[in-house]
Amino acid sequence: MFKFLTPKEEKYFLYFNDLISNVVTMAELNKTLFSSIPYNTEVIHQIKSLEKRCDEISTKIINKLNKTFITPFDREDILALTKKIEGVADSLKSLALRLEISNLSVELESSLKLSDVILLQVKELQSAITKLKDRKEVENHCKAVKDLESEADIIYQETLRNLFANVNDAMLFIKKKDVLDMMEKCTDKNQVVANLILTIFIKNR
Repeated sequence: MFKFLTPKEEKYFLYFNDLISNVVTMAELNKTLFSSIPYNTEVIHQIKSLEKRCDEISTKIINKLNKTFITPFDREDILALTKKIEGVADSLKSLALRLEISNLSVELESSLKLSDVILLQVKELQSAITKLKDRKEVENHCKAVKDLESEADIIYQETLRNLFANVNDAMLFIKKKDVLDMMEKCTDKNQVVANLILTIFIKNR
């Protein structure tokens, strides 16, 4: 798959690598964000800045699609993969913004565990994207993303159970649950990207 690419076709993969690399950095900052209380506003600003960079890369990919006829795989799949990866970046930015807006000033149960799962997922996605020429590697990395999503579900459900069992402050409960919901949805979005990568691979092998 994709063994013989022209320089113009290879450019798409360079863009995808750049895009997912930025998302990995965002996920690393997200983990840093949940590692200390109060939440670091400078880290939040860095995450927002990286999300803008992801938007710029996505725009470059779309512009290239509009200007070129030959692509390494279906144009619709290139666009879909771009949008899905960008969706993960959007989720990470929204998560940081929610912490900033809600002014959550206490430790959030299991947030560090979930942020670690998110980081591990995007690193697996990065590995899958950089190894698109190797079927076994792609399948292994995408499976790892799915396994991590299942792990996140367990963490999320157990944490929610504890939250509901210990509601002392309604407003604080809402803030915590809101952030946890967003983290869980981010792991779901990573799974969607992994599924799409596998679909593209199967269509083009």
